[in-house]
Amino acid sequence: MKAILVLLAFAVFAFADAFDGGVAATDRSDWQEAVQQFTQAIKIHPNDARAYHNRGILYASSHDSSKAIADYTQAIEIDPKFALAYYNRGVLYDELDDRSKAIADYTQAIKIDPKYINAYYSRGHSYSVLRDFKNATRDARKACALGNCDLVKVLGDNGWISD
Repeated sequence: MKAILVLLAFAVFAFADAFDGGVAATDRSDWQEAVQQFTQAIKIHPNDARAYHNRGILYASSHDSSKAIADYTQAIEIDPKFALAYYNRGVLYDELDDRSKAIADYTQAIKIDPKYINAYYSRGHSYSVLRDFKNATRDARKACALGNCDLVKVLGDNGWISD
């Protein structure tokens, strides 16, 4: 029993070292090292949604969309209440011009966190790109009520506010 506890403690410390190493490398803008550290953390603890999410951010920032989507998806499978993972995957889908998937992910993020201002803003923007100004206006107004009125201004300036 003592040996199992020692191994478990070692694994916890090894994971923390790798995860913290990934964060530190990210802070230094050493993306390659950060990916390696988060990959090591995942090998040690394959059920940590944060490690997948953080590595997904790194892949997205290096324009490796397929790996980023895979990591965000894995983070969501591990933690279905991880609103930020849904949001970031939605942003990536938006960048890939897949508005329906982006809207679905923003919607899920909002279901998890009904005050997620960036999700309302981004979903509203996606709706506006699709020229669905009724839904864009609804989300823009919700984002404004939460503190970001930028989309209301853009829609208004273009005559796209729907009543």
